[in-house]
Amino acid sequence: MKHLRSAAAAAAALALAVSLAGCSGAASSASSSALLGPASNYDYQNFTYSQGLDDNGHWEGVTALDYVTLPEDYTAISLKKADVEPSEEDIQSQWDSLLENYRVNEPVTGRAAESGDIANIDYSGTVDGVAFTGGTATGYDLTLGSGTFVDDFEDQIVGHNVGDDFDVTVTFPDDYGDSTDADGNTVTLSGKEAVFNVTLNSLSVSVLPEATDAWVEENFGTQNDLHTVDQVDQYFHDALYQSNVTNAIVDYLTANSKISSIPDVVLNYQVNSQLSYYSNYASMFGYNSLDEFLSGFLGYDNADALLADTEDDVVKSCDQLLIFQAIAESLNLAPTDAQLEQYASYADSMGQGYVHLLALQDCVLSTLRDGVQVA
Repeated sequence: MKHLRSAAAAAAALALAVSLAGCSGAASSASSSALLGPASNYDYQNFTYSQGLDDNGHWEGVTALDYVTLPEDYTAISLKKADVEPSEEDIQSQWDSLLENYRVNEPVTGRAAESGDIANIDYSGTVDGVAFTGGTATGYDLTLGSGTFVDDFEDQIVGHNVGDDFDVTVTFPDDYGDSTDADGNTVTLSGKEAVFNVTLNSLSVSVLPEATDAWVEENFGTQNDLHTVDQVDQYFHDALYQSNVTNAIVDYLTANSKISSIPDVVLNYQVNSQLSYYSNYASMFGYNSLDEFLSGFLGYDNADALLADTEDDVVKSCDQLLIFQAIAESLNLAPTDAQLEQYASYADSMGQGYVHLLALQDCVLSTLRDGVQVA
């Protein structure tokens, strides 16, 4: 089974990943954040995930209890069962996602291709009689009606039978990029008519499996010790319940703790992690700068506009990180070897400080869950 992450791990990741949350992607030209300042103040190009953290996962030079006043009942938080009990719809949503991941392709025989079929094709395209790079493929699976290919390409496969060899004629959009021929010469595709010779090798349809006890046994009996539909229902219920309780604890602590201020080491960490995250994506997608990526991909004029738009999320995440450490200080908590082992794979790439930070949050949340009163 493709496991859900543990509730504690999810909450820990949430507290660290401002770059993954709260960013609407709506166009923004706001000026610099009053609190965070301009992006030029941050050395995000050299950010590491253990920067500012000691070997215990605490913020260097910071006693969190100097900044955080915890609610008196933080070790015995009261929650309403109705607020944390998973609904049938929640469990069904988990089933839907699971079954979607186990789709299978079933062969189609005895009929022509229809929209929605998966057509396995060979194709070879030419423009003005010249073959071009990217215009040829063998054994390509194309879902008809998906809009993956140029307009009208998929429609012209509909109605053909397996084994047919035929031509598909399309016109590339006016803003389509250029290609090259076998000799490296430029082939203009924009606005051009192209002819593709297509061979339809096979047809299939993507089918959801049926959730039965036999299907559960086959896929999860040995590895996960889940043998019936009812057991999977219970698995989803328990995982969602645990996650809901964890989220409710984090929400309660965030709403009821008082933060006097945020130490620079924590604030800088969160801003640098966000800017570093997007900067890495800018490089991955071939953008020349972070600002160019944010403008072209997310609709922000520049990194300053991003920080202005996400200031509240940065502050919330900083508050959560301080609250976790304050609770660890107050209760003298340290992660167990088992909790550290969950994140050991991060040590080489992200450092021991980061590993201990995540494990410490697991430790804090596990302790608080044990004290929760649900009624």
